[in-house]
Amino acid sequence: MITYNANICKSNTLYYILGSLLGLAVVIIILLCIKKTILMWLYERNLCFKWISRPEPKEDTVLQIDAFLAFSHVDVDLIKEYLDNLERGPREYRLCFYQRDWQIGASIPDCILQSIQDSRRIIILLTNNFINSPWAVFEFRSAIRATSMDPNKRLLVIMYPDANLDNLEPELKRYLTYNTYLRRDDPQFWRKLMFAMPHKEVHGEQPEPTERPAIGEIQL
Repeated sequence: MITYNANICKSNTLYYILGSLLGLAVVIIILLCIKKTILMWLYERNLCFKWISRPEPKEDTVLQIDAFLAFSHVDVDLIKEYLDNLERGPREYRLCFYQRDWQIGASIPDCILQSIQDSRRIIILLTNNFINSPWAVFEFRSAIRATSMDPNKRLLVIMYPDANLDNLEPELKRYLTYNTYLRRDDPQFWRKLMFAMPHKEVHGEQPEPTERPAIGEIQL
């Protein structure tokens, strides 16, 4: 009888250990699945800022521009929402784009390369107009090359619903196959974009990002 009870006790202990390990595994899997959501929530509230912030260029090589916006001139109306939410938002990112920041009369290839070199992030507004733009391949390839050489510099591709990837260069299409990108029609788009930008602390409550209003005159 004593041996029988001892066996039952051992079996119960084993079931308890296995159940605990299974429960722990489930919890870990759930946390991994929602890890980014948790990190975004902390960042939006400036909590654990030093622990969740990604490394940026060292102080002696600090870059002057937070993000270079690469887009087709036909899509110039799209940039207003980025100016409102990023540059004029609570974190006051410094953006660069050709209509406002490039020197008139300068070489376009040189301006593109310099803007990419001086920026922590390169944001590509991947619309159908951009894909058909004569400068799209050059900007895209230059951004890929720059980010591959500097791990702290990041390429953020924003896919718009009208983008027809069939017209995209095979090399660039492969990049999108093996790398993550943002979708403009994602309900969490602004949260994800803010989190992908260089991390900056803000004081006070942050307003919600504003959606793009009707096309109108852009204040540059």
